[in-house]
Amino acid sequence: MLAKNRTEELVFHLMRSKKKSFHFGEISLGVVKLLDALKDKGFIVQFTVKDGIPEPQILSEEDCEALGIEFEHSISIENYK
Repeated sequence: MLAKNRTEELVFHLMRSKKKSFHFGEISLGVVKLLDALKDKGFIVQFTVKDGIPEPQILSEEDCEALGIEFEHSISIENYK
């Protein structure tokens, strides 16, 4: 028997419950709760998409202050040619 992939199992449970979003169709309630919990602990997630590949970073409030960015989850898209 193959061992369970715990990351896939966690992702499955995070994605199960969804709600309608006016702008984005359906969004996962588990992912929203996870991001809220991270922010409550003093961290945000910043995704940078370079050439279609997302690269996540977890930043603390201090990191955000040092970088001069807002302490909010965010995504930015960069295209290099």
